[in-house]
Amino acid sequence: MNKQNKHILFCNCHGSRISQETLSGILNYLEQLSIGFTVFSDLCGVVALNSGALSEVLEENTEYLVIGCFPRTMRLLFEQAGSGDRNNLALNYINLIETPLTKAQVLIDDFCSGALSISSRKEIKGEPGWASWYPLIDYARCTVCGQCANFCLFGVYDKTPEKITVVNPKGCKDQCPACARICPSAAIIFPKYKHGGAVGGSDDIDEKAELQRQTRDIESILGDDIYLALQKRKAKRQSIIREEEMNKAIMERDTAINKINKAE
Repeated sequence: MNKQNKHILFCNCHGSRISQETLSGILNYLEQLSIGFTVFSDLCGVVALNSGALSEVLEENTEYLVIGCFPRTMRLLFEQAGSGDRNNLALNYINLIETPLTKAQVLIDDFCSGALSISSRKEIKGEPGWASWYPLIDYARCTVCGQCANFCLFGVYDKTPEKITVVNPKGCKDQCPACARICPSAAIIFPKYKHGGAVGGSDDIDEKAELQRQTRDIESILGDDIYLALQKRKAKRQSIIREEEMNKAIMERDTAINKINKAE
């Protein structure tokens, strides 16, 4: 049997959806194998701030096993990193949210069968101290309604007639999934959202249940008049941006004055 290049990509997630015992068990298991693997301190965090780091790991004529959370979420991370459109990229997934450690180890063994025996370990770290809580957009579901961008107070999204884009992931407030909860297309994922469903990146989406949830969430978050609520949010966001710009200008002014005083 001809052996082929294989490589494992492991997300040592900083969230709480996968137990630390499972993560440690997978890492210890990988270190005992004769196969190359790359450990991401947190795949979400790495892709958000340095998407090129993921693309640089990927090589031609290599099959990959990606170990992390839901495959839907991990596929979107690859797309965000610009690697999802590579037709010759062979990706397999292990979902540690739903797969027990012992079963995951069996799946790893199955993947390693027939691999070239090249043992190597690489680690790619994200930004320490950042929870990497931010939204991913599933463009297969997104209708570009812009409701998320109009709702967000912190400039996380950019909205054009053609596309909604996450431009400021670090601006997102930790553990706040409100924009995803009111998305009428269930197109927004928070990978570290504990309560699952479409918002948590689940591959199996109960469309009827999601519609019922959206109806409840929109009413509780925005009230009866959705458009008025969004207009108020937009005005508040503009006020926050103006205040931030003013504070920045004041800081720059004070810095300049201090330099002049020191020079004198």
